[in-house]
Amino acid sequence: MEDQSIARIKEIKKQLSSTQDELGKKALSLKPLRFSKSNIEKKMLAGLKNRPTHNILLKKILLKEELRRLLVSSSEVRDLPKEILNLSSLSTFECCHLLVHEKGKPVGQNYFFHKPNFEETKSISIQSFNSLYNLVKKSKNKNFNQSISLKDDLEVVGNFLAKDIDLKNYSVIYLVSRNSFLLPSQEEQEYFQGLSSQLQPLLMRILDKDKMDLQAEVLKQSLLSFPEKIIIKKNSAIVFSNQSQTTSSESSHLMMFPLDEYNDTVMELSNFNKESISTELYHSQRVSLLGELLNTLQHELSNPLFGLNLTSSILSNDRVDTETSELLREISHNAHRSQTIIKNFSNLYNDQQELKKISIYQFIEEVITLTKSETKEIQKNIECIGFVAHQEIEIQTNPTCLTQIIFNLIINSAQALKSLPGRRPGDTIKIKLILLNKSLTIAIEDNGPGVKPEFISAIFDPFFTTKESGTGLGLSICQNLARQLGSKIDFQNNSPFPGATFSINLPLA
Repeated sequence: MEDQSIARIKEIKKQLSSTQDELGKKALSLKPLRFSKSNIEKKMLAGLKNRPTHNILLKKILLKEELRRLLVSSSEVRDLPKEILNLSSLSTFECCHLLVHEKGKPVGQNYFFHKPNFEETKSISIQSFNSLYNLVKKSKNKNFNQSISLKDDLEVVGNFLAKDIDLKNYSVIYLVSRNSFLLPSQEEQEYFQGLSSQLQPLLMRILDKDKMDLQAEVLKQSLLSFPEKIIIKKNSAIVFSNQSQTTSSESSHLMMFPLDEYNDTVMELSNFNKESISTELYHSQRVSLLGELLNTLQHELSNPLFGLNLTSSILSNDRVDTETSELLREISHNAHRSQTIIKNFSNLYNDQQELKKISIYQFIEEVITLTKSETKEIQKNIECIGFVAHQEIEIQTNPTCLTQIIFNLIINSAQALKSLPGRRPGDTIKIKLILLNKSLTIAIEDNGPGVKPEFISAIFDPFFTTKESGTGLGLSICQNLARQLGSKIDFQNNSPFPGATFSINLPLA
């Protein structure tokens, strides 16, 4: 719909009747733009081109057209730094950084362009991003001089302009520099400040599209690699299949999921194992939720912890008495320790599936920390056989899968001990790390009631449980995860002693 409002017409007539001096005194206004010109704007632009006395107004409208082209033509976030430097009002700057951090993620991205034709994309740590974001956000004029050095993080020297943009799911900083000590003009500063109102809707559109494209590609690859046959139909026509032969699935082993009832789109899954799918979905949902929770905690707590660490370090450099100095060192140590714990927890529940080298003793300590709320008043001991505690023994594994296994086995032991009547001060969960023949066995042993002989053959079956509120999926999930690691979970009662032991054997790195 065209903008034909009376107020807009009056504004245009007023500008056309203004003198050069009056127009020059008006600041450049960068309100959010329409993606296409209205008829009035087209007529105004054509009229101004034939009236050279209004060259200031013509310049402003041409700048507006330039910004409109930026909004329409930009489709990739990595191209934005170059396109920002191509704007005529910022053409004298040499480099542009666009730093993007998706909230809740442990790292951000730095999209960089330097004239004449050098571009690069690299990661930036959450600590560096937050430090710069807070610095820019607190600044009033967004103009920074050589006293703020960014050479280490961004390779920026001298004076630069920077502006923060806070979106729903992202925090963004855009920055331009000449890599010199030449101060930006007042007009450049005003234009740069106003540019954020144009970049905000553009970034929301591009970043959301990038995220949706990535999710779609991940989903597609997941469907393609799914071990069973999947067919997606729209109006009875096959539009996707993860196998070369796209004949309909056998009805005797068929599960159908409606995807879009309006367009009659369904997904057919054949040759499936209902129990296996249920356990995998349950595990996937739980890991995903824990990963999001820990990433959010890391994002929300990193700033105050960083501030505590920095402040205590600064104060400790002042002349203070011994007691105060010791207290400040303790504050700094514990703030750093909290940062490390949060980071390690986030790494434990990373949703990536690659294998990593982990130090087994430190790994077990971190998993035990995760179980604290469920294992209160129960002794937990780590016993090393074949090596000494804190010795650097590494295994190559998927930390997320192994965390789930050890976590569930410890929780099961704790629940078994709590099921016994009365409190027993001798309740103990022992985690044995046995190094033998280039492999490591992790055994979770307790002195609880053990498992009744008639139940032993069924404990790894999906939905088998002896608990009133249990799902019966814990041990089934653990066994599936162990198979993914190329191993299996073994069980035995500690007869003639009380309790039970679950163990898994893994090769050394």
